[in-house]
Amino acid sequence: MEITPTRQSAKILMFPVAARASASNLSGKAKFAAELASLRNRMDFGSGWYHEAAIEEEKQDRKS
Repeated sequence: MEITPTRQSAKILMFPVAARASASNLSGKAKFAAELASLRNRMDFGSGWYHEAAIEEEKQDRKS
């Protein structure tokens, strides 16, 4: 019979629950920054009509 040494597998360690920061544990400064970010206006500038107009103008110049 062959004797094989047993090899230990990796240990799984759990992080302490208190060390995890959740959204409810944010500092007052972080909560304020998150609120400000949510209030910012999101800008939408459209599809670039000026670019489309320049392409059309170029097409017309080539035809003439």
